[in-house]
Amino acid sequence: MSIELIKVIREETALSLKDIKKAVDETGSTDKEVVIKHLREQGVMKAASRADRATAQGSVFSYVHEGRIGCMVVLKCETDFVARSDQFKAFGNQLCLHIAAYQPKFVSPEDVDQTFIESELDIAKTQLENEGKPADKISMILEGKKSKITSEVSLLKQAFLISPDQTVEQYMLSVSQQTGEKILIEKFVILTLN
Repeated sequence: MSIELIKVIREETALSLKDIKKAVDETGSTDKEVVIKHLREQGVMKAASRADRATAQGSVFSYVHEGRIGCMVVLKCETDFVARSDQFKAFGNQLCLHIAAYQPKFVSPEDVDQTFIESELDIAKTQLENEGKPADKISMILEGKKSKITSEVSLLKQAFLISPDQTVEQYMLSVSQQTGEKILIEKFVILTLN
């Protein structure tokens, strides 16, 4: 086993030496990409196993764009060590940029207010009726729209500004994998100058 390989992977992924050594042993490979791929595959399971961990540390991040729009986000993690890490800070700052640009209304689909959904569906129903859609088709279309509306206004389900091929949630899981801790977006606020 190459100590140099483990060192390079550690610098790239910020994972523990124990996890990297285990992945090298499991893959039996000296190819960095093969080992990192294996770590990523295992990382999804690790992130899932972190779901019950407490997030008692973290930071508040903020961003103001040209004095006209600002946002603050509370990003939580398990330890102060990770809260001070470059990966965590970079994610918090990127998250603020995303929130200012996309202006989500809720953190997750579970947080979406039913009154908000009903109001949006009423508008969509009126539009469909005005377009002359048959009544039996309207209910099917509205069911699909409900899911779409929920995703569009939920921060975790939006395509991430700096990595559009991933949702904010997927990107957050990759940061969680890099830091080895559960990361949670607790809340955010958007302030605009009207």
